[in-house]
Amino acid sequence: MEFGYYLRPSVTYPAMIDLAQHAEELGYWGVFLNDHVQGLRGDGMEPYLEAWTAMTGIGVQTKRIRLGHIVLFNSLRNPAFLAKSISTIDRMTGGRYEVILGAGWNPPEYEGYDLMELGRGMPSAGERVDRMKEALIILRGMFDNEVFSYDGKYWALKNAVNLPQPVQSPMRISVGGSKPRVMRIAVKYADGLNSGGGINSIKETIARLMPVLEKNNRRIEDFFYSGFATQVTVTKNAEEYDALTKRVAESTGRMKTEVKEDIFAGPPEVLIEKLRSVSDMGVKMMVIFVRPAPTLKKMKEQATRFRDLVMTQL
Repeated sequence: MEFGYYLRPSVTYPAMIDLAQHAEELGYWGVFLNDHVQGLRGDGMEPYLEAWTAMTGIGVQTKRIRLGHIVLFNSLRNPAFLAKSISTIDRMTGGRYEVILGAGWNPPEYEGYDLMELGRGMPSAGERVDRMKEALIILRGMFDNEVFSYDGKYWALKNAVNLPQPVQSPMRISVGGSKPRVMRIAVKYADGLNSGGGINSIKETIARLMPVLEKNNRRIEDFFYSGFATQVTVTKNAEEYDALTKRVAESTGRMKTEVKEDIFAGPPEVLIEKLRSVSDMGVKMMVIFVRPAPTLKKMKEQATRFRDLVMTQL
């Protein structure tokens, strides 16, 4: 199993570059940003660099590590233009971009940036997923063809030219989400699925994914299932792990035993076994969000500690 490193807690561009280069030196597989235009907590006033521009900068300041957004916010961009942008960053970085597309979910961004125009706000979940499906068709068509036309409900392309093509051929596309319809669309139109949550959530998602793959004559071994493990914590010992579990249980109203088996936390030997278990389920890559640290130095130390104590053992 490969590991990606989540960069968003580093809010300045120099800090993102520093962390990305550090992750590359440590041997991480990829670096990722979320794709939002404003903060997601409280009043949204948290500083947020635009993720496509920031990742392009990160790409030209690194050499080997893969680059991605977890996940691309479909409503932010025309899908044909997105295909062109992806092809460009893939060319600029020597074939290192990883596509993960999501339908979008945050009302303040739809309203604040008027993404649907004329003050319409956020569309229904059904429409957002419909739009994502059309975007997947357009992305695939433009990655695989120099000239592509499409006539859909939301977009109509007439001889859209995409030159140069991406370096990667075929260009892998994953879909972010775990709802039944999103899962069916991912299996039919994409090459992988990305879902967040704890170990139990991943286990349940894969259990629901397996029959969908089978129905479409696909296998989990050939499908790029990736996860997003938020708040990863390598504790110093069992006592610290127990205290963390207790705090999470109290704050969420869950049973302590349930929390303990579900969260991506624990002493190194425990966390290794947890990650090995999800790898055995079919997870090929895990983006880790290490518990935020107060300084850039501490963030780099955490990335190093996870690499030394956990990643190298898997």
